[in-house]
Amino acid sequence: MRVEITDMIWFEEHAVTLSELSELCALPLPLLQELVGEGAIVALDSPAPEPRFGAQALNAARSAHRLRADFDLDLPALLVALGLLDRVHELEKQVVALRARLPGSIRP
Repeated sequence: MRVEITDMIWFEEHAVTLSELSELCALPLPLLQELVGEGAIVALDSPAPEPRFGAQALNAARSAHRLRADFDLDLPALLVALGLLDRVHELEKQVVALRARLPGSIRP
């Protein structure tokens, strides 16, 4: 399944349950529950009795699905890979912020 920009905009405004997230990312529900339990996928803060998940969770779950399908990773390896991907994204944001602070003539 391919996510279009309009799908992501809709998803930013709505939240889905764990079972709906499982369907959207094509991960088995038990594996998704383990990823949530380990903190690799984080639920939104919502007053709903059942945890709800947003676009960030969908992105992480789809990454987990691709990593699992491409490299046949087990749960511990999947957790490490997802953690490293998160760290790379954080570092990329920091680089962009630091570049924005540089004088115009020094930017790459």
